[in-house]
Amino acid sequence: MSSSESMSARVLDALVSTGVITAEQRANAEEVAVEDGTPIGSVLLDRGFVTAEDVGVVLEEELGVPRVELTSYAPEDDALAVIPADVAHDRRMLPLFEIENVVTVVIGEASDVFLLDELVEQTGVELEPVLADSGSLVEAIVQYYGEIPEAAAAATEDESATEEAEEAEDAEESSEDALLEHAEELEELDELEESAEDVPLIETPAPPVADFETVGDEDEGLVVVEAVPPETEPESSAEAVSADTVEAMAEVELEDVASQIDLDVLAVADAGKVAVLVADILEDAGRRGATRIHLLPYKNDFFLVYRVKGRLEKVASAPLSLQGALVEGFKNYAHLTAVPSSLPALGRVRAEYGGRDLVLTVSAVPTISGQRVVITLSPHKPEPPSLESLGMGEAEHVALQAMVERGRGLLLLCGPVASGRSATYYALLAHAATVGKTVYSVERAVQYELPAVAQVMVNPGSPVGPASYIAAGLRQDTDIIAVDSVQSVEDVHLAVEAAGRGKLVVVTYTAGSVIDGVARLLSLGVEPNSLAAALTMSVGQRLVRTNCPSCSTDVKSELNRLIPGAKKDMVSQQGAGCSDCRDTGYAGVTGVFEVLPFTEVIRSAIARGGTRDAIEEAALGAGMRPLVRSGLSKVKEGLVSVEELDRVLRFSG
Repeated sequence: MSSSESMSARVLDALVSTGVITAEQRANAEEVAVEDGTPIGSVLLDRGFVTAEDVGVVLEEELGVPRVELTSYAPEDDALAVIPADVAHDRRMLPLFEIENVVTVVIGEASDVFLLDELVEQTGVELEPVLADSGSLVEAIVQYYGEIPEAAAAATEDESATEEAEEAEDAEESSEDALLEHAEELEELDELEESAEDVPLIETPAPPVADFETVGDEDEGLVVVEAVPPETEPESSAEAVSADTVEAMAEVELEDVASQIDLDVLAVADAGKVAVLVADILEDAGRRGATRIHLLPYKNDFFLVYRVKGRLEKVASAPLSLQGALVEGFKNYAHLTAVPSSLPALGRVRAEYGGRDLVLTVSAVPTISGQRVVITLSPHKPEPPSLESLGMGEAEHVALQAMVERGRGLLLLCGPVASGRSATYYALLAHAATVGKTVYSVERAVQYELPAVAQVMVNPGSPVGPASYIAAGLRQDTDIIAVDSVQSVEDVHLAVEAAGRGKLVVVTYTAGSVIDGVARLLSLGVEPNSLAAALTMSVGQRLVRTNCPSCSTDVKSELNRLIPGAKKDMVSQQGAGCSDCRDTGYAGVTGVFEVLPFTEVIRSAIARGGTRDAIEEAALGAGMRPLVRSGLSKVKEGLVSVEELDRVLRFSG
């Protein structure tokens, strides 16, 4: 998940906002779940508050979760390593691939989405769901993980029999000339007042730590994201013991493990010695090629754990009473000491390790057992990608560049999680800075550092929330106010207010499309007339995987007849799978975009508080090229297969 909000919370929010359940029913279900230790999804289903079909509709229509055909995919090895075989069989979940540190996981039943939060806690990896046929999913799990062990198989058969007996019903089942014309209109607008001097980003110093090799090359332009394994294996097998779950780690004995980390120093609780221990842990993790460091509380102990090549490795353990000193050591390292231990905390430190720019993100969350800390180690991204490299067409990127150069009002970037909307956000801010605009950006997670942009990272444990930073930005001498991921009606109200003051306001919002984004803002409680007056342009986008150039072949698909504007006999390209793409048929990702300038006709439909269909009709009448038609152009170029486009956009229904 690109935001700090859990998947369960997002689904519950959507269930309430769409009227499937009431706020009172949600509160009641959450209370029962806490008291009984029962998953919230089970409570909702058992009490009849929702059906599996309700959850499926919300996932697909409100949260933009796609449905996939598993026969078109071959899971990546690194993704399979994230979820152990027994967990995959037990939960009926199959990881497919990883893009920008988010692992896409297939679930067969919509209600299983409520199990993802617990799996995130177990694996320490952000998970994004897609839906698939339950029977095909079980077959795929067996194909890629092997047969389920006998004991587990017996339990699964019993569970299946029970489900069949209780099951009552099945779950059933989104113009260039206008954009260029809009860009020309913007050129006729008066220039905004001369920009004030840019505010430089103050970098946080960090103690020196040894260089390390990360697992794979991180994508910078969102054009090629295939993981590339390191030339040599990290020297971890002799120094740590792998375990699939926290429970399994509790059984691991470390007497024969040659670890350089000695947690006994925590008994002294000397701040200087703890700081040295923190540096030693970072150096050790770097040497082993770890991508994450975990401090996991478990009963009376806590574990120091590394994630190396997708596997969790237990490095050391100590009594839980000693964990507090180490937690405070890492929080001090990330300058988070002002955040109480009872609140979540998020800190980011940039440093040069061994001649390389790297970033440490320290996340601390209070649990009933103690604070759970995860430190992510990732290479520093020097600059965001350009709009062109994201896969945006000429008319689209010209219109957006003109907007940040001369526009006013609200520029809305819409897309589901892992759709690449943050990359578009940073590309726009970087362009604005290069043309002399002063930019003030409120972010929940800083992905790129832009020296000419005043970037503010919101700490979840701080009493100062996003709305306060947005309000502060209104009093800054700035041309553009930007907010990555607006979530509350207060955030949106302040963004609309800023747009009304003649500023350009760039915001990202979780929605399946431009039309879905506008409709969800109205359902959130934003005043229709104010929103209509503020909106000037909106972008919807998705990420699709590109064909491997080494094994792409000509194919004809039955899906051709379902794509608007496509000929039934159209010949497209599809990767067959080869050694270059690890038999996946794919070699990277690109973006599919829809860009909508808001005309008076569209604004009128919004001001009336019109339905989603009414707003969509007005937008299409104004010449908007929807995502499906944008994707068709990628198919015709041979970049994307018809099946991949259908997986993401589901034009087949």
